[in-house]
Amino acid sequence: MGNADFAQKNDNGFSNIPGLTGGALAAVAAKAAAAALLLRINYESIEFQRDDGRIIDIPIRFVPHPENTALREYAVVLNGMRIPGLINTAEIHVSVERVRKLADIPERVYIKPQYINLYLDGMEGITRLTETNEIGLANYAAIDKEARNVIFQAVADVVRFADVMPLLMIKVSTVSFNNNLATNTILGSGGNIVPTSQNEILMEIANSLEEQYDRGIRNIIAVPGNSGHKYVQDAVHISMTHCIRCRNYIGSAIDMAAAIGMENFLLVGNCSKLIRLAAGIMDTHTWTADGRREVLSLHTVLAGGTISQARIIQELATTDQMLSKLTEWGIRDAVMNSVCVKIGDYMQNRIGGKPMGFGVVPIHQGYGPLGQTPNMANVLAAVSREQFALSIKKP
Repeated sequence: MGNADFAQKNDNGFSNIPGLTGGALAAVAAKAAAAALLLRINYESIEFQRDDGRIIDIPIRFVPHPENTALREYAVVLNGMRIPGLINTAEIHVSVERVRKLADIPERVYIKPQYINLYLDGMEGITRLTETNEIGLANYAAIDKEARNVIFQAVADVVRFADVMPLLMIKVSTVSFNNNLATNTILGSGGNIVPTSQNEILMEIANSLEEQYDRGIRNIIAVPGNSGHKYVQDAVHISMTHCIRCRNYIGSAIDMAAAIGMENFLLVGNCSKLIRLAAGIMDTHTWTADGRREVLSLHTVLAGGTISQARIIQELATTDQMLSKLTEWGIRDAVMNSVCVKIGDYMQNRIGGKPMGFGVVPIHQGYGPLGQTPNMANVLAAVSREQFALSIKKP
């Protein structure tokens, strides 16, 4: 943020920055809320790049909702700044909430085809349009197209790094001075949110590891992505309360853990991610590399399958389809054992000579654990003991 201009701050608010729009400020709060929910990054400010190229660092305020762990909300405090479309407004709030099923999405919310998992609506303080006009459709929230686009883009940028596609409900609201009733319109963009950087994600992973080390934890359990812990706990019978989410930066997480002196590193999670480790792919983002077909087709042959079977695996699109075929042929366990041996080789190469034990357990939500890397009994025992002790320790 060395080239950013800092907005004049006052109790998590700002002033004296001309040209900012309601859409821009809502996008700032939306990015912060999405990052807190999906990436566990807690921003104090968000950078916004105006159309003239100027980058503004806009302070934000966290709004707690302890009763709802699936929702995060942030606010931008205006401190009397005049924003087109906003009347007597003290704050703009945006919440981002995970939605379990489409039936929970209300009618008359904004959607955008390229962001099929994102839904946008206006709540308290936002006008509902009585007729269709240049802002939007009748009975929809008064959020114009430019504002909608920049809000959607801000949340989609965070989702990209989360590497999951959860249904997300984005709600914009306003708070007026003295809680007076107001009817506001969210207008314009005036620029774009500065994209999330890889360094921000890596810093969050590093901070999580350092926090655990400072608490005396030396045997850690890590999951890739954002959802591995949901079914992993039942599969490996280890509490996931204190797990590290290494996202898709598995190699970097291993490097960090070894560097600070962790004794054991247990990596468990979605097999679609962890299978890629057998090709030496340590950044498992889909846009970086895939390798699943190559890994499973090669190990089909190494485990005693035929070239014809390997070619069939090469033609399949999803991990589920590949595993289904291997199960049908009766060689799934043999193939995955071969895969896990190779994962162990690459993990050992990554750790090098550092004295950190490791284990990897790829898990499928239907089939359960698909194997494990060799010689990890001591790692599993050490992690289990420490995680159990943490789970019963009083705060």
